[in-house]
Amino acid sequence: MTDSLARPRGRRAPRPRAFVLASVFAVVLSSPRASAQSPEELQAARDLFQEAFKDEQEKRYSEALEKFQRVAKVKESASVRYRIATVLAEMGRLREARDMYRALAATKASLPPSDQETADSAAERVVELDGRIPRLALRLQDRPPPDVRVTVDGAPVPVSTTPRVLDLDPGEHIVAATASGFEPSERTISLTDGGGEVAHTVTIARASAPSRRPDTLGWIAVGGGAALLVAGGVLLVARENTIGDIEAACPGNVCPTSRRAEIESDRDRAHLFGPLGASIGLVGLAAVGAGVYLLVRAPSPAQAQGTAIVRPAPGGVRLAFSF
Repeated sequence: MTDSLARPRGRRAPRPRAFVLASVFAVVLSSPRASAQSPEELQAARDLFQEAFKDEQEKRYSEALEKFQRVAKVKESASVRYRIATVLAEMGRLREARDMYRALAATKASLPPSDQETADSAAERVVELDGRIPRLALRLQDRPPPDVRVTVDGAPVPVSTTPRVLDLDPGEHIVAATASGFEPSERTISLTDGGGEVAHTVTIARASAPSRRPDTLGWIAVGGGAALLVAGGVLLVARENTIGDIEAACPGNVCPTSRRAEIESDRDRAHLFGPLGASIGLVGLAAVGAGVYLLVRAPSPAQAQGTAIVRPAPGGVRLAFSF
């Protein structure tokens, strides 16, 4: 375990931990940048590195990563970068670890002789992690919407009908797609460490016209019918008031000649308001009855919503939908 600090396993017999830590401290803190620090700061960095190394050995990887990164601010040596990449790999962040190992290996020519084996070990870890990192081959359905937008874990991904292979860390990943006039699509895809390549076709369905539920239509019918009943009643009351005005103006059915035009207009209104009010009231009554019928026959909320179903599908894709 301690030898992996700067060298691949199996090359040499492990050295005592104290000797390895002392060697690492010498490499980490002997640069001009480090020597510019005060003795107190150098000692603090040594102590912090030792704490981080202990956290790593005892599998407290989050704490180890934070401490190694703080040491790197004093001196980002090859050994410290190697340890950070190792911790990232243990945390399942395989892509970050591989890329950090790769960058370290690429700097071999510029490293001092003491760091050459560290760079060689980093190159070996790149090959190892490349074999472990799962890949997702994404493609769009045939004839996709022109403005379709695909995201993986919230990040936009350019995808076409030709498969695009993505390196992803092991675990669950959400593939979502949206387009104008189409229902949003979302799938959860599980990838495993060393699981190879998983293919997935992104499909998106055209949005259907919203349908009204029976209980919604029922309440609309009841409300509209009630409004018509009120309007019919208002017209009938207005007819009665108009008839009363005519009788008051024409006692004994004898109407004054000077108000003849006004009285004739009132009679026309009375003749109109009667059948119109009755018709509107009948329509309102029928609407209320239809609304009550729909409300009585409407399904319960549980029946209307259906049941959520989650089923595993081939290739590690888990689909979630409702009906």
